[in-house]
Amino acid sequence: MKKKTMALVIACTLTITSGCMPQNGEPNKSNVVDTQTTTPATEYQKAVIYLPDENGQSLIGKEVQIEKNNEPMVELVQALVTEKALPAGTEVEKWSVSKDDAPAVTLDLNTAFADGILNTGSTGETIMLGSLINTVWEYFKPASLTLTVDGQPLETGHNIYDEPFNAPMDITIHDSIE
Repeated sequence: MKKKTMALVIACTLTITSGCMPQNGEPNKSNVVDTQTTTPATEYQKAVIYLPDENGQSLIGKEVQIEKNNEPMVELVQALVTEKALPAGTEVEKWSVSKDDAPAVTLDLNTAFADGILNTGSTGETIMLGSLINTVWEYFKPASLTLTVDGQPLETGHNIYDEPFNAPMDITIHDSIE
């Protein structure tokens, strides 16, 4: 009885597996699952960001590569944080660009940005804001830029920024660096 059961098990196993293996011993392509997936290559685009000079008194344009995606504002702010032009931890909470001929940009940052500005003097504040405003202006070419922190106007020890910027900040800008 054990021999018949064993023979039956072997016969069933051979019958089941023979459907997966053709006569030539090669795997049946229709039963093989391709586990490779293709990830699209990340695309990048050039952008100019504005950084403080070595004395922290003027700005220098620098061409960088940012990821080409639906969040260019996030990419620009992150590039400025990476280059230490904006305080560490600065992040975009939300942003928008109107579809008008003269677009209006709104940018809401987190409190790390405001806290970082509060820890600088008036020159540091101007340079940080200039880096941000002029970078956004260069990329989007808006008619206006409204800047907020957690949905409220930015308040520093020197100013309350409750009106939109209508032009880039007038700060001495040196030639681009590579």
